[in-house]
Amino acid sequence: MAKAECSLCRTLVDTRTLVAPQKLEPPLVDVIRRERPDWEGKRGICQNCREQYRAKKFLGYLEDEYDKISEMEKSLVSRLARKGRVSKLVHREFEAQMTLGARVADRVAQFGGSWRFIGLFGGILLSWMAINTWLLVSRPFDPYPFILLNLVLSTLAALQAPVIMMSQNRQTEKDRMQATQDYEINLMAEIEIRDLHEKLDGLRFKQWHELWHLQQRQLELLEHLHKEISHPEEKTPEPAPYQTPEV
Repeated sequence: MAKAECSLCRTLVDTRTLVAPQKLEPPLVDVIRRERPDWEGKRGICQNCREQYRAKKFLGYLEDEYDKISEMEKSLVSRLARKGRVSKLVHREFEAQMTLGARVADRVAQFGGSWRFIGLFGGILLSWMAINTWLLVSRPFDPYPFILLNLVLSTLAALQAPVIMMSQNRQTEKDRMQATQDYEINLMAEIEIRDLHEKLDGLRFKQWHELWHLQQRQLELLEHLHKEISHPEEKTPEPAPYQTPEV
């Protein structure tokens, strides 16, 4: 397997992985030349250098619009430069980190906020009052105004409220994780779209540049042909060989 040296980091890598300077988008070449003025731009660069300078180019996009770049945005840019994946299943990742107590709290909150709980607890209350009003008229264990029942209800409410709040806090944290992921995806899409526009502009400029040089070449050939036809007795020098223009 043939090895070649990266023109930036001087690392020996497989020649098939080297990226030719002609295949790099112009904004990326500008970033490299700004940081490495000694780079000649004639030999290829390795994938690691390309990812590194792509990340710097994307950070330049953000720094132009924001005063300070957060660690989350830097991490996103690194993944974007490596063409990594940003989207993920937030609920699976969140549920994998939940403890047994958190799962029990969610089940209690889910049951306590359902019509099933309302119907079951309403039946218990009616049965409690019926037993102490009609069945145990002579010696009820909780006579009217049902002080023991009020104590049970107060205790149940005091225990149920923090459990429901814990479940709501976890749901809020899950929503925050989902919102963060949505922001990362939107930011990644924005950067990719901007990068795509720059690539299209670069390709358009390159095509117009090549077309202009081809037109100049055609004019030279036509002028040479015209001189040969109009003055056959004179020996007209041949035009110089055509060379692909550098952008």
